[in-house]
Order: sequence, then structure tokens, then C-alpha cells
Amino acid sequence: MTPSTPLVVIGSGPAGLGATIEAARAGLPCTLIDEATHLGGQIYRTPSAGLRVTDTAALGKDFAKGERLRAGFAAAGGRVEVLSGTSALGVWDGREILWASENASGLIRAERLVIAAGAYDRPVPFPGWTLPGVMTAGGVQAFVKGNLVRPGRRALVAGTGPLLAGVANRLRGAGAEVAAVLEAGPPWWPPEPLPAVWHGWEFMADALDHWQALTAAGVPFISNHTVFSAHGTEQVERASYGPVRPDDWTPIHGEARTAGVDLVVVGFGFVPNTELTTLAGCRHRYAPELGGWIPERVPFFETTVPGVFAAGDGAGIVGAAAAEAEGRVVGVTVAEAAGAIAASEADRRREAPLARLRFLSEAWRELDARYRVRGGLTDLATPDTLVCRCEEVTRGEVGAAVGGGARDLQAVKLLTRLGMGPCQGRNCAPFAATHLCQVTGRSPADVGRINPRPPVKPVTLGVLARAEGIGDTSATDPLDAVGGGAS
Repeated sequence: MTPSTPLVVIGSGPAGLGATIEAARAGLPCTLIDEATHLGGQIYRTPSAGLRVTDTAALGKDFAKGERLRAGFAAAGGRVEVLSGTSALGVWDGREILWASENASGLIRAERLVIAAGAYDRPVPFPGWTLPGVMTAGGVQAFVKGNLVRPGRRALVAGTGPLLAGVANRLRGAGAEVAAVLEAGPPWWPPEPLPAVWHGWEFMADALDHWQALTAAGVPFISNHTVFSAHGTEQVERASYGPVRPDDWTPIHGEARTAGVDLVVVGFGFVPNTELTTLAGCRHRYAPELGGWIPERVPFFETTVPGVFAAGDGAGIVGAAAAEAEGRVVGVTVAEAAGAIAASEADRRREAPLARLRFLSEAWRELDARYRVRGGLTDLATPDTLVCRCEEVTRGEVGAAVGGGARDLQAVKLLTRLGMGPCQGRNCAPFAATHLCQVTGRSPADVGRINPRPPVKPVTLGVLARAEGIGDTSATDPLDAVGGGAS
């Protein structure tokens, strides 16, 4: 029989840890699956093993917040089996998970499942974006936090939102020179007053601290500007940038300037990672204010598949604080459903995180209204610009597919191989979907998505051949099941 556990949590970021802590604190045994070797996810990443840090204060506030969460986990962790360095490759029949580590794989069945898969950086193709030295904001943060080294000597930071200030300041703290920070939208920093709802939001307080440190160091912030292209022979040597139209962020190429840099950092927000919720059969909807396609959820964050919950940025971009609060609500709810705590106690334990979510949701709506990515950025890509890095599909080829009658992403995929590579569309689908909507006049729901296929992460055949319990699974062929959550 496939082994079963009362609760499986996928992901050890703020949402996953919050859910695990609350469920374990209520006495519910659970299994936590995460790709990293240390708990905390991308935002609360710790230095890699073998690196010795004598002054942990120098690692910043994110590290301190992660330590608080990890301490809470340690206090309740006796009831948790941790599968670190392990990827969830697929979900079937709602709650049967195929997992793989470096040397082993297998199936585990969850009586209840929490998917806290997080998000990935929103890709915005432009000429030269595949050159070594062009990195996403999330990638730079992981590099600096995990390796404690600078990924370049002189950087141009471009994108949108207050996260840019944090990335730029961490680069400066790692010893890199920041040539400029380019904000495609309006400025959020003084002298423009901060919206009242942002006061008391720790994320904005941290961003303001980063901005003040950068301003004191003489780093220029330029609003309504973005990167246009990156240039170099074997790596980035310079980048061009310039203004964008304030309404839709269409680049004004005639006013481009050039900066000599060896690092271009792009941070245009994040996209929810919905591969596993799709494979689990959850129904999804398009919510631009939350980053794109998200699983539909009832109060307390259960999806349309009974017993499957989704929490954190993988269910809609909400930020680390809200992700943790969602996770805590889910952990309490799962414990209540399992009979580990009474309904009255569950209501009491949910009260604080739900109040926190009400405040944060209002603050996040204000932030999204200002800094949601605008469609004009698709004009950064030229006909020769690669939009699908895995299969080397250009914008021109996508345009030809549309000219040949393609009206949704699945049709573009069939005509061009866009989305058929290892990333399964993470790097190309957001751009291609926006482009399709612009040129066809169709809605995101009509354009659709690229359906994920298991395994959702690369794995060797040797590891899969050693899978435990495959013969006992209810799925006829686990690696051929797709799930019904594409709608």
C-alpha cells in the first residue's frame, strides 16, 4: 500500500512553515517536503552549508524573521517528518504525491494536503536578457543570501515595486556598485507621502530603510524608466535604458541611454506557481491583482478538491507576512478537520492571523494598483528576441503562429514548441499570454495556460526507477496523469 500520513505540506517558505507549525502544535503528525536543505523558502533562505557567519545581524531582517519561524518549527518539530532536498513531482487523485530526492523517489498519500509552492520571478523578455550577467531579483537575493558573495561588480537594477530597494541595498552590502534603480511605475518613496494603509506594514518599513540607505550612498532612483537591452560578447558589458509611458509602460526607445555594467537585475514581480494545484485537479481562475492564474479557494483556503489546501504566494501573490498568516490559518483548519482540536479552539487560534490578513490585503491592494506590470513592456522584445529560452522560440515565431491562426497558448505551443522545455512555460508563458491578449483582443481566460506535465521538475530515470510504492498507486500511470485543473 502507498504510505499515508495525516498531513503533507509541500514547501517550507512562510506559508508552509506557518501551516506545519500550527498543525504540529495542535498535535497532528505531518510530513514536510521541500527542495532546499534548510527551512525558510526563498525569502528566508539561510547561508549555504559550510559558510560560517560570525555576525548574524549582518544577514538582515529577512534572516531574523526566518530564524523566528525556524525556532517556532523547532518547538513543534517533534511531530514532523522533514523530507529536505526533495521535490514534489506530481499530485494525483487529489492527495497522492510523487516525490524525488537525489537518490530516491516514491509515493506518499496524504489524508490532507497543503500546497505552499511559492512563486517565481515574472519574466520580461528584452534583447540580451539571456546573457550571463542578467539575473532576476529573486535569483540575486538567493545568490547573496545563500552564498554571501556579490554576483557582479556594477549593477543596474530595473523593475517595479519596493522590492527593488531591498535587492539593490543587498547588492551594495555585498560590495557591488549600484549604477541606478529604475522603477517602471511611479515612485513610492518620499517626497510623495506613503498611503496611510502602508504605515505599520513591516514590508514597507523595511523597504523604506533600504531606500534611505541607498539614497545616503548616492544611488539614483529613476521612476517611469526601465532597462531596454543588455549587450556584451560572452557576458553583460553594458545596458541601455530609458523612459516608459506612465500609462502602459511602453518604452520610449528614442530617449535611450547606456550604462557600463556587468550585472542587470530585473524584478517585475512574481507569478504564482500553480503546477501542483493544477495536477491535483483544483479549479483555477485568472486574478491579475494576485499575479495571474490562482486556485479557487473557500474561506480558510481549501481548494475545490476536498482535503487539498493552497496557501501563500502559490495561491496568489500576497507577500511573506500574509503567506505566513494564510499558512497558520490552514494549519489550524487542518488540525480541526482531523479532530486534533475543538472548533472553539480552532476559532481562537485563527483569530490573530485572520485579522493580520485583513490588514495586509488592504495594503497589498494599494501596492498592486500602483505597480502591477503593464502590457507596454511586451514592446521591449524585438522579433529576434528569444521568449522561450528552453526551445529557443523568438517573438517573431510567436507572431507567425498567431498570424497562422493560433488563438490560445496551447495552439502556440503546438506550432512553435513554446513551453515544451524543462521549465514548462515558466519563462515564456506570461509574456506569450499577454502578447496574445494584445494582438487578438481575447481575455486571459480565453488564451488559457500551458498545462503542466509530470514530472514538474527535472529528475533522472534512475531515480524514478527506484520509486517506492508505484505499483500500488491508484493512478494507472503516474507519469502520464495530467489532472483536471486547467479550467
